[in-house]
Amino acid sequence: MQFVVAPGIGLSYAIGQGEAAPRFFSRHIRPGMCVFDIGANKGQMTLLFAALVGPTGRVVAIEPAPAEYAHLAINIAINTLSNVRPIQAAAADREGELTFTYAAGRPTQGKLLDVEHTYVIPDANTFPVRALAVDSLVDERMTPDVIKIDVEGAAASVLRGAARLLDTSSPKIYVEMHGPEEQAGVRDELVARGYLAETLDGARVADPTAGWHNPLWCYRPQPAASRS
Repeated sequence: MQFVVAPGIGLSYAIGQGEAAPRFFSRHIRPGMCVFDIGANKGQMTLLFAALVGPTGRVVAIEPAPAEYAHLAINIAINTLSNVRPIQAAAADREGELTFTYAAGRPTQGKLLDVEHTYVIPDANTFPVRALAVDSLVDERMTPDVIKIDVEGAAASVLRGAARLLDTSSPKIYVEMHGPEEQAGVRDELVARGYLAETLDGARVADPTAGWHNPLWCYRPQPAASRS
């Protein structure tokens, strides 16, 4: 994949420093799957997902910040990714308009104003963004097998907006944690539905609000008869 080098998608992304999330996803995403990349930023993971699902799969990349969305669109275009659908919006538990906080010097930390009040972005500007619920995107042709959520504190809202999907299709969820509101969201919206939460190395997290575990991989276990 090609990409435009910019803050948040530069050298460390190109050489794969940090957590081994690409290797983790390569074990769980297969050709033909549908993946929702919620909090896509400039496409850091969208490009990986597009490669893993291949031409028969689909990726929906959701990003509200105008500057990041513009880079996302460019990175999709220069790779001619016909299997990726970009959407400029914030995933949330309601439709309409919400307030977004954003600082150009911290392009990976933009967040909705009304979530995760335990931290703020220094020198941030605010502006309105379109909000949509994940459930509004799902149909018989586009139902995610895997959802990646990295939304700087808004994961609980994202999950509430996907309640119908969680109840009917049980997609696997990868979620980056940023604070207690998201911890409670994983507990209340996923664990309470029968999902299991694990660290990327497979350690079970019975209560996401007890201690600090980040990121989390959440899935609903299959009945024994359906395992293969």
